[in-house]
Amino acid sequence: MVSWVLKEWQAAIAALLRGDTILLLRKGGIREAKGQFALAAREVLLLPTLEHQKLDLLKDDFRSLAHLELPDPSDQVRFEGWATITHAFLLQAEAEVAPLLPYLVWNEQFVAERLSWQPDRPLYALLLRAYRFESPLLLPRHKGYSGCRSWVEIGEDVSVERSLPALTDGAYTRQVNAVLASVPSVAAIVP
Repeated sequence: MVSWVLKEWQAAIAALLRGDTILLLRKGGIREAKGQFALAAREVLLLPTLEHQKLDLLKDDFRSLAHLELPDPSDQVRFEGWATITHAFLLQAEAEVAPLLPYLVWNEQFVAERLSWQPDRPLYALLLRAYRFESPLLLPRHKGYSGCRSWVEIGEDVSVERSLPALTDGAYTRQVNAVLASVPSVAAIVP
C-alpha cells in the first residue's frame, strides 16, 4: 500500500516507467519545508507534472517523451505507475554529479542550474525501482498536486499490487551497481 506521491517532470516519469533510467535528482520545491528536499517516503505513486519541464534541459534522446499539453482539468488524476526508492545520496559539487550524467534524462545545463540554485543546499540523487500499473490508476485530484513541491501525502492507502516492474531484478541491480560505482566517494543516506 502506498500513501505518498512524488511529483516529477513528465518526461522523467515516462523514462522511469520505460526502464530508460532509474535516477532522479531533487533539490526541493519552494513549497517544501524550508524549501529543502527531504525523503518523505520510500514507496511512492509517480505523478508526472509539466511544472518547470523544459525541452532544452532534457537530453535529445528523452525529448520525444515530453508532452507539453495542458493537464486534464477533470477531478481525477491518472497514475501510470509507482516506485520504490531503493537508494538516496547527497551530492554537493559538480564533480560528484558529472559521473552520473550518462544515467540521467537531463543534460549538463540542467545539472548546472540545479547546482547553482540555492548552492548551500545539497542535491539529492534517488535510485528508483519503477513499476507500471496493468491498468492506469485514477484517483481524485488532491489540492497538493499543484504548486512547486516534491511530495504529496494523499491521506489514503492505495494498492499497487497489479503492476509490473519496468526492469527485471537483474537489470535493475546492474544499473544500481553502475550508478553507485560511478560515485564511489559519495555515501548513501538510504542504502
